[in-house]
Amino acid sequence: MAKLKQKESAYLHRDKFATRAQTLAKLINLLHFEKKIENIELKLSSGRICSEDIFSKNTLPICRAAGADGVAVRYSDFENGIPDFSNWIEGQDYVAADMGDDFDDKFDTVLWIEDFQFSIQGKIIAITPSEKVFKGHLVKQRGAMLQKDELVLRKGDIINQFRLGLLVSAGIKNINVYKKPVIAYIPSGNELVMAGSEVKRGENIESNSLMVEYMLQQWGAETEIFPIVKDEKSELEKVIDKALKIADIILLNGGSSMGTEDYSSSLLAEKSEYLQHGVRSIPGIPVAVAVINGKPVVNLPGPPFAAWCTLDWCVKGLISNYYGREFMPRPKVNARLKKSIQKPLVHEMYVRLKLEKAEEGYYALPISDKMRYSEIAINWNALFIAPIGKEKWEIGEIIEVELLDV
Repeated sequence: MAKLKQKESAYLHRDKFATRAQTLAKLINLLHFEKKIENIELKLSSGRICSEDIFSKNTLPICRAAGADGVAVRYSDFENGIPDFSNWIEGQDYVAADMGDDFDDKFDTVLWIEDFQFSIQGKIIAITPSEKVFKGHLVKQRGAMLQKDELVLRKGDIINQFRLGLLVSAGIKNINVYKKPVIAYIPSGNELVMAGSEVKRGENIESNSLMVEYMLQQWGAETEIFPIVKDEKSELEKVIDKALKIADIILLNGGSSMGTEDYSSSLLAEKSEYLQHGVRSIPGIPVAVAVINGKPVVNLPGPPFAAWCTLDWCVKGLISNYYGREFMPRPKVNARLKKSIQKPLVHEMYVRLKLEKAEEGYYALPISDKMRYSEIAINWNALFIAPIGKEKWEIGEIIEVELLDV
């Protein structure tokens, strides 16, 4: 058995810790992502980021069309009130005009179908307009929906479900988008075994990779998940070098603290042009961020929640910078605390919450780290990021809560 000793470190010092904002800003300032562009079929573009302004190839409607399910008539017949329609003939005095339909040019106005009553034989027996009739009523003019060469999508816009429909209507079949950033994830630890393995004494299942992969893909990244690397400095260095050749961002998971087998951060200190080790945020104080060969390398802490937090503020921020667009913030509500919160004055803290709705508003119950893993997962549906500069929030105090997608 190796003799227990604290590893000497020149980098994990409290007086050198930075805030999340400082850490991310410094890292981004040192980077220059090379964004590549690819042309893909429109049907494959959902969730992708447009790399250029897109203009319509079509004019729609190509001629004027009905703007509702109705009956097309001549406005001149209604100019002085309801006309005598007793001898009206379909096709000569009026015509059916469903939403989006073209109709004969001799008609210029559409009335709601609900404004008409018809006999069993199909003859008009009553016209009772529900609103004032004017020339062109319920008629979409040529180009009312889209004009040729009209801007339909801006550079940097995300292609969502609604915009897909717009692009199809605009005649777009293929579209230029930014290639997804490739993010390599390297789990490390002698105690880790792959999911599905029989767990033996001294072993633990490597569970973070699935969480990491899901989060990164949700944010628009392509993932490269590496096999587990044992806590051997030479092996870890080989894998990092391999990842640097194929990825835009490299994530290490584990080995970020000061244990006897924590090699990740010390290796980053040797290989990097820049290293920040330690942030004033709980959990995840021993996070290390580095730049190697011009690429960001982030050493995530091993505990799942600490890894989640680092992904949330650091890696998500890097992806945002890559695309040149901010992600939408999580929805927020005000909630009353059901239990006090306490933390160190000089650190901020991510606090997991169980948010409950009552008639008088929302209540937030902080989730204890002492709860079982399954209990935390079942109850965690909201988040409070307690800022630096305050130590305690009392029972009954109102806090701003971020809602999670659960």
